[in-house]
Amino acid sequence: MADKLNYLFEHTVLPGESPPSNRQVAAAINEAAGEQIISHSYISLLRNGHRDNPTFRQLEALAQYFDVSPAYFHSDDITAQVVEGLRFLTSLHTGDISTLAPRGARADGLSAEMLAYVNEVMAEIKQNGLPAPERPA
Repeated sequence: MADKLNYLFEHTVLPGESPPSNRQVAAAINEAAGEQIISHSYISLLRNGHRDNPTFRQLEALAQYFDVSPAYFHSDDITAQVVEGLRFLTSLHTGDISTLAPRGARADGLSAEMLAYVNEVMAEIKQNGLPAPERPA
């Protein structure tokens, strides 16, 4: 739990931005919910590995704040997909990649149609810029 949560804190910000503090995340979650869902001290306990069993509601709120599925905290497959997605978006934002090309004949690779679509989206983002991620108010 700690590793997954810490990964989100460090990798869901744009390059050059500072990660949010535990206090900022708790305040945003509680404000969006209109009630006390989680405290900054509990987030700290989760991030330090001193607690590892938040309520489902707390997990949902954390997932919503970081714009990931609550399954991210439960499934290693989902975690891997989120990590790869964040790496891709960071590479796209920093200009490390500008188009995708197939890499070998992997069974789980992208189809030609999907590659074309992704390249089209990437071209549009390159032309118009990458929108800033939205955070709960």
